[in-house]
Parts: sequence; C-alpha cells; structure tokens
Amino acid sequence: MRLMVLMVAAGAFMASGVLAQDAAEDPFADAVEMRHGLMLQMATDLGKVGAMAKDETPYDAAVAGKAAANIAAIASVLRMDQFPAGSEYQKATDSFALPAIWEKQDDFLQKVADLNTAAAAFQTAAATDLDSLKTGMAALGGACGACHKAYRQPEE
Repeated sequence: MRLMVLMVAAGAFMASGVLAQDAAEDPFADAVEMRHGLMLQMATDLGKVGAMAKDETPYDAAVAGKAAANIAAIASVLRMDQFPAGSEYQKATDSFALPAIWEKQDDFLQKVADLNTAAAAFQTAAATDLDSLKTGMAALGGACGACHKAYRQPEE
C-alpha cells in the first residue's frame, strides 16, 4: 500500500513538472487551446446547418435551431481576455491570431459584437425554415469572414 501511495505521488509530481514545463514553454497554451475549442465547436455546428443550406442533408428545424443556439452561445462568450497580448501567430504555439487584434482592438471587438448580432439573428432564422436559414447563414458567414480576414492567419 505504501508503495502504491509513493508511486501515485511520484506520478503526480512528475506530471506537475510536465505541466509546469509546458506553461513555461508557452504561457499562452491555455488561451490558444480555449480559442481553438470554441471555434471547433462553432465549426461543428456550422457544418450541420451548412449541409442543410447546401441541400446536402434535409432541413430539420430542431437540429438547425440547436446548432444555431450553440453558435450564438459560443459567440456570446468570446472576449478579449481569451486573446492575451503575446498569444499571436508565430509567438504562441498553434495560434493563428494576427497582431492586428491588439493594434486595432476596438475594431476587433466590434467584429466580435457583429458576430454576436449575426449569431442571435441566425438563431431565430435557422429554426424558421430553409430559406431563412440560408439567408441567416450568409449574414453569419459575413461576420465570421470579416473577422478572420482581418485578424486570423490563414492555415498553411
């Protein structure tokens, strides 16, 4: 039993060293990972409604409404502290954020607000009917694209 406790304690100690090393190597790893997670979830939900908008899958108001609600919820939690200065492309591991985010912070935050507006409208439109979903997708895509074009490094 004592040996097991020592092994668990040693494992925890070694794991904390690895975590500390990761944080020391890239202090922005958590912020970047959080941004990626939010965007990945948004992309997953956009894929569902996008397939409906492209007539690849049948329109389903319940699925569209849930996906749109998720998109609106994710958009509503985007904030500047998820983009700490220094967490930009080529400075933080796996970051695609461009330095312009901090150089033009007011514009960046306006684009986040525009995304929130488009996502809230899309939440209503997506659950209404296919034509409304398609119209809402165009506005939502415009809001996403405006921010990504200005503030995200394209993946290579």
